[in-house]
Amino acid sequence: MKLEIILLIVISIGFGISLVYFIGYNKISIIKAKMDAANDIISKALKDKKDIMNEIYDKYKKVLKKKDYLKDFANLNTKKISNYNLDIELNNYLKTMTDLKEDNKELNTDEINELFNKIDSINEILIANKKYYNKNNNLLMKTIKGYIKVIAKINNIKVQTSYETK
Repeated sequence: MKLEIILLIVISIGFGISLVYFIGYNKISIIKAKMDAANDIISKALKDKKDIMNEIYDKYKKVLKKKDYLKDFANLNTKKISNYNLDIELNNYLKTMTDLKEDNKELNTDEINELFNKIDSINEILIANKKYYNKNNNLLMKTIKGYIKVIAKINNIKVQTSYETK
């Protein structure tokens, strides 16, 4: 009789641990799926932004005599960098392009302004998805720091860096 009770207690504890594991794993998986979806949108938006900036760069090359303002921008297409670093680099080049447009009246055309408007709309998408990504990343960190830390270690889940948002 005592053996049956002990066996029942051990089975109950094992079931409880398994239940906590599966609930925690599902919670982490859902958060990771949300982060992956946001990261996919960010990747596409950054690619679109880079393509539009390439169009602007081509138009600038035709007008500007001194071409060393954006000399490294052409190399950006061959670099293999993370979305985080690409976003930083694109924003730096965008600031330079904006400054050049303000300094040179011949660059202030309707066509170039329309390209800058497209970049502005892409930036809105980027900001929204970065915030969503960061919110879920913070939730993932809190979840992993909680009682589910063991589940994250077992499944080799690591916390990723957050995007900088303004």
